[in-house]
Amino acid sequence: MDNRNRAKYVFAVASILEALGANPYRIRAYRRAAVGLQRLPEDAGAYLDEAGELNLPWLGPRLRTKLGELVRTDRMCFQEELIGALPRPMRELIAVPGVGPRWAERLTSELEIETVEDLARAAGESRLRGRRGIGTVRERQLGEAARALLESAVLAGAPPRSTPDGSALGNGVSADRGASGDGAARAA
Repeated sequence: MDNRNRAKYVFAVASILEALGANPYRIRAYRRAAVGLQRLPEDAGAYLDEAGELNLPWLGPRLRTKLGELVRTDRMCFQEELIGALPRPMRELIAVPGVGPRWAERLTSELEIETVEDLARAAGESRLRGRRGIGTVRERQLGEAARALLESAVLAGAPPRSTPDGSALGNGVSADRGASGDGAARAA
């Protein structure tokens, strides 16, 4: 994973923290860390110390440890814990490319969409359009992404909702719009 993708990953964590109502200063620290990762002149692996922590001056001790884990393993257990803390409908919806925690929250609260099937159906019935941030193109994209996720789950012989451990399919980071679902951060 390169620094750009690591930064996307950290932006996704910040968005999940925000959706869970975490301390704004903590959220800001994760976003600043993501920007810092993007701006590094070389691969973040060059900044790992003997303890496996990311030795960068703008990081606090906990972020050094968590980002060190990300650089070493290309994942953070912390993100998986955060996803597990999300309500089940949000965990399911963030598996859809283009839907992050903010969008998932809006879809569940404003339109009572709680499953990928509900999202595909609502997009097909043009019920998403007219909501702030959703026009015909975005509605079509969400519908196609939801249907593709459903089809891939059926082809794999798995239920479309979540993995056996209860975590969302994929990593919760959307390919099109970012973890926040609002275009603020793009993720892979």
